[in-house]
Amino acid sequence: MATAVVLGGGVTGLSAAYYLGKLQASPFSKVILLEASSHLGGWIKSIRHEDGAVFEMGPRSMRPVFNSGNNALELVEELGLQDKVLSVTREHAAVKNKFIYVDGKLLTLPTPRDIFRSRPPLNQTLASLLYNEWRTKSIPVEDETAHDFISRRFGTQAAKYLADAMCQGVFAGKSTLLSARSCFPDVFKAEQEHGSVIKGMMKNSKKRRAAIKSHLGLLAKRERWAMWSLLGGLQTLTDSIESHFQETETVTVQCNEPCLKLEFLNGKAKLETTSFSIEADHVFSALPAKDIARILPGNESNLSNILRKVPYSTVGLVHLEYEGDPVKTKGFGYLVPSCEKSRVMGVTFDSCCFPQLDRRDGKFSRFTCMMGGAWFEELFGNPDTVDSEVLLNAATDTFRSHLGVIDKPVRTHVTISKVKTCVFFRCVDCVKGASLPC
Repeated sequence: MATAVVLGGGVTGLSAAYYLGKLQASPFSKVILLEASSHLGGWIKSIRHEDGAVFEMGPRSMRPVFNSGNNALELVEELGLQDKVLSVTREHAAVKNKFIYVDGKLLTLPTPRDIFRSRPPLNQTLASLLYNEWRTKSIPVEDETAHDFISRRFGTQAAKYLADAMCQGVFAGKSTLLSARSCFPDVFKAEQEHGSVIKGMMKNSKKRRAAIKSHLGLLAKRERWAMWSLLGGLQTLTDSIESHFQETETVTVQCNEPCLKLEFLNGKAKLETTSFSIEADHVFSALPAKDIARILPGNESNLSNILRKVPYSTVGLVHLEYEGDPVKTKGFGYLVPSCEKSRVMGVTFDSCCFPQLDRRDGKFSRFTCMMGGAWFEELFGNPDTVDSEVLLNAATDTFRSHLGVIDKPVRTHVTISKVKTCVFFRCVDCVKGASLPC
């Protein structure tokens, strides 16, 4: 029987090891997961306070859409976490009200319920936007930047304000550099295969309905969930996968064991860590590109050079907790397009989305400011030496100028996610010609 090694214990690596370990008639008698740090879950990390408040260091919710959303709910069900799910339906204020900060104002993004109403900054109706996309001729392309793709399909205003802000808020990168095929795979594929994003999404929606297998997925569809989290934060999911591994003999987890060297000899892979060597039949990597580049054998120097060129960004997260309800606007939060020259990429209204993760006693409100990204060094300097007070002051200044909040927060938490742990994004020019070793 074969041995598989999974490199990286983030949510991708954990999921890979989980599914490899549960394959029916699996060819693997042993699955070994190697994680360089003491923390499993990677970007998913929930700071849990004794009073019940939860601050998310990474993603704070998941969406029950597309194959990835259906698979995540199926995994939650398999792990027995149904009773811990915190669902948010499409009728919730956090779903109906999403904002963008332009010209000193919070502007409501268009939604299907006001499809014939023109709103700034697009200054056209959602109906006309979608109609023009439907009529726009498709151009076969292998890939293009997110900015170019949205401009071509939905117009320059949508690219300037919507695509730009979304790429900042989700990928901490620049829409003029990020790959449309990588950032928006389902949307990009819909246009390329069906000639229109709208046509493709409509046709693919039927396939997505048939793909739902779990009871939880069907419940999400019936109740019209827009997003969900878990009691204790999303780390509850990765913690549960880790606990599952402790109950199975197939998967072994080795933390604080970075892979230092990888070689391919006689149809086998040989890996060296700080403590031991492993011979494996298959290696599955869930590492950032730069980390894989460092351990590849010398005869893969061309691939290593390509991977090293993939740029990363540094993200500053400032969590603010206020007594009472200082922000009267209810919604998911807001994003700031780069044309606004703000030090903050976006703010999420965490308590509006998931009040179950607030303090148990009293009324307190949680918020998260995301800052820096591709502009971190330009705005704040070297991430290795920047003072956390600088980021905290930028966040509270933003709350004062954007939201009119003059009160001091009662609790704060500042995290600077440096290159080795920050959000990975693909640049179009960097990934052309890349290939993987056999």
